[in-house]
Amino acid sequence: METPLLLITAAGWLSAVQIRPDRGKPIYRRVDLPVMLILLNLTAPPLLMLFLPAAMLGNYTLPAPPASDVAAFGPGGEPLPTWVISGTLYILQGGDPAVAIYVPRFENASGVYRVALGYGDIVIQAPPGVMVESISPTPRDVKINKTGLYLYTTGPAAVTYYFFTVTVKPTTTPTPTHTTPTPTPTPTPTATTLTTQTPSTTPPTTQQPSAAPTLPFEALVAAAVTAAGAGAAVYLLRRGRGGGGGCGDLNETDLAILAELERRGGSMERAALQAALNLPKTTLHRHLHKLARYGYVRLVQAGGGQRVELLSRCK
Repeated sequence: METPLLLITAAGWLSAVQIRPDRGKPIYRRVDLPVMLILLNLTAPPLLMLFLPAAMLGNYTLPAPPASDVAAFGPGGEPLPTWVISGTLYILQGGDPAVAIYVPRFENASGVYRVALGYGDIVIQAPPGVMVESISPTPRDVKINKTGLYLYTTGPAAVTYYFFTVTVKPTTTPTPTHTTPTPTPTPTPTATTLTTQTPSTTPPTTQQPSAAPTLPFEALVAAAVTAAGAGAAVYLLRRGRGGGGGCGDLNETDLAILAELERRGGSMERAALQAALNLPKTTLHRHLHKLARYGYVRLVQAGGGQRVELLSRCK
């Protein structure tokens, strides 16, 4: 039997898909997990999804330190209360399974990302447009389909990856030109000893118009497939770093938050940052979550409060 491919159903819950080798048809069934399963999505920034077993009040050691808030949802998609204290995630599950989602702490060196996970049963998904540069330990199983590459491994694990695009250059076939030859003038004899030569009329040279260059059918198909993968990579890069590092997706409030953090030495209590900028709690929460998702800041639980740390400056 083949290893099941785990994915999220339309109802927002975890299912396993098994492919029958003899028929090639998928079989969907709900999964009741005895332990936590980790799905690492190699996007920009990376995204961790923790599929958690049923519990009343769950407490789980996070496989990687969070670089954003941790959100959790029940089987019906309803949000669940969460707390992160000293690297441990607490979720009020009410006896049901749950899914927790957050951005793990990661490294980004000139577009090459690195994520390290401490433990657990891990599935790493590389969407189209992502190249896995290295992974350790060696995956015990590998699956691939139209949604990407799936690597099954066990922590501690580390993966390095980057984004790529493929450009298909159109090929043009030169169209031959046809030129009508000019007739040679022929002398016309007369009855006298003198001969006269009838002026020759040279018809204008005609040239057929060249047809516009056309692409072979195979090249068009390849370009369409490449554009789909490249478009996904560009979209993820814009999500990850504000339009490719140019701060194009940051507004005035985002820039004001980054400027205040830089002015205060790169780290502030969340309450102090709110007071300094005179922002409502909900507005500050929304913009901090956006900046953490883009990799500009990190939110760290500190006692009963939260500290905001500057990771990257807007250039």
